Amino acid sequence: MPDEPRGQAEVVIPHAWLLPNLSLDAVRALQRGDTTSDLERGDLRLAGIEVLVARNWVKEEFWPRIQDAVQKGYAAEKTYTFLRAHADRRSTRRPKKSG
Repeated sequence: MPDEPRGQAEVVIPHAWLLPNLSLDAVRALQRGDTTSDLERGDLRLAGIEVLVARNWVKEEFWPRIQDAVQKGYAAEKTYTFLRAHADRRSTRRPKKSG
């Protein structure tokens, strides 16, 4: 797994779930500077330490299932207007010192 970026959340939203005419610039404007955003064969792929998905990018019928788009990491917060996915840091957390 050395080629894979560590500590990143990855969200892949299928093309069928996205609203038409979604601008990649609008997607990137909402992300942290270290997040990558790409439209790959129509699917929106986001990867970074923290990834945001706005409800107005997704067709209404798919918003209740948006957390299913999280491929790596976990859905840390979901509100009426956005989903925030975080990298899964649990595997890198240091054990507590005893004593």
